[in-house]
Amino acid sequence: MSLVNMLGYNFPVGKINNVLRGIFVAVSLVLLMILLVSSDWTNLIRLIHKSEYAIDSGDILTASLSYAQAADYSPEKYQLLENAGILAMKAGNPAIAKSYLMQVYNASNISASGLEILGNIAQLEEDVSSSITFWEAAIAVQDNEQILIKLIHAYRHIGDWENVLEYQRELVALNPSNAEYNYRLGLMLAVIDPQAAIAYLSLAGELDESIKTFTNSFVRNLRSALNRDDPSYPFMIAGQELASIGEWELALIAFTNARDLNPDYADAWAYLGESLQNTGKDGYKELQNALRLDPESVAVNTLMGIYWQRQDRYDLALVYLYAATSLDEDNPALQVEIGNTLGLMGNIPAAESHYRRAVSLDPDNPTYWNSLANYYIRYEVEIKEKGAAAARQAVILSPENPISLDILAQIYLLQNHPTIAQRFLDRALSADPKFAPAHLHSGLVSILDGDQLAAYQHFTAAISYSQAGSPINDQARRLLETYFP
Repeated sequence: MSLVNMLGYNFPVGKINNVLRGIFVAVSLVLLMILLVSSDWTNLIRLIHKSEYAIDSGDILTASLSYAQAADYSPEKYQLLENAGILAMKAGNPAIAKSYLMQVYNASNISASGLEILGNIAQLEEDVSSSITFWEAAIAVQDNEQILIKLIHAYRHIGDWENVLEYQRELVALNPSNAEYNYRLGLMLAVIDPQAAIAYLSLAGELDESIKTFTNSFVRNLRSALNRDDPSYPFMIAGQELASIGEWELALIAFTNARDLNPDYADAWAYLGESLQNTGKDGYKELQNALRLDPESVAVNTLMGIYWQRQDRYDLALVYLYAATSLDEDNPALQVEIGNTLGLMGNIPAAESHYRRAVSLDPDNPTYWNSLANYYIRYEVEIKEKGAAAARQAVILSPENPISLDILAQIYLLQNHPTIAQRFLDRALSADPKFAPAHLHSGLVSILDGDQLAAYQHFTAAISYSQAGSPINDQARRLLETYFP
């Protein structure tokens, strides 16, 4: 009996055979899918375990590769690719990290951490524009102080001060009790809105005793300047205060604003010329204009003298420095500049009298005792008696001043007393842990003591805490190359 008859159906046999074949095919596909899913799952688990084992073993790059391979088998593909990119960056391979993270970025599935790393990679590639794009995207996802700081540095690098100020404000808003954030915002505001700067500088000084003396002086001088009828004067004061701490880019903005508000202000033109020189430009035309406006200005003649000193035209430098001295005979800073210029000309004995004249004009100021001590150090003359005496007097007048302590340490170092020198260097670094000269000289003492690790740490700290291209920075780099090739 046929199957049709047994079932009691009047159904064509050909159609029944087609249905049965369809059932068999469907079952086969289901089984195949189960096997495939099972295979993917097995590979995924195996690669994840491999990644974890590699991380435990310290093989970060293998862990990164395993995560990237696992992404092909996972519904969480982009999370695994991001993990792979983060690990590749940690392993010191930014190219591989970028290849993974860009896939996640292009899929619009990346986290703030991944965006930050892409910004870091772009920074390594010196692509500031892309760094900014990635970091701003990261900030849009999640507020982060460190990324804000990176954005501030990036915008400062390209001279976009409007965005620098905006992100500095955001940084203060995130952490209003941070002294450094308030201090930096105060410095920035001083060059565009001196009145607004006062509150932030005052708060920074209250939060950090180490900068209180400077911020109090800055605030006091700004308030006094704001009471003057000349609207350019507060910007002149702000520029001079900023120049005194080496903030030449900000000082340039302040002096430019002072010049623009009062185009006949000779000193504003002169300080503008000085700030241009200190930011890699020439500034001579500005100094010429200043001299034309007021040839009897002490500041104009002084800054013109310093300009020619930098051009190695010491003869011309002395002409203007002597002119400035004739206008202000009791100015100790002018005496130091004349002494410095004479020393550069090779007239070392004549230079000493000007350094000593500076000390006699302001005997209670450690700055001029340090200048005198530096004279003996620079030319290695009469270090034991006169040099040591000048350096000790500076320390007596300013026992916690790292500059004075470092100079006295150099005196002892030149007399082959490294142990005594290190005592004063320790005091200098206790007063200011980021004082680059003391790190440099501590490194030299460590070399003499045979402590290579300490020497390396001090030399790298000197580089980190000094401006690129400065004498301290250059010397620390040379010493690193010499002792740690």
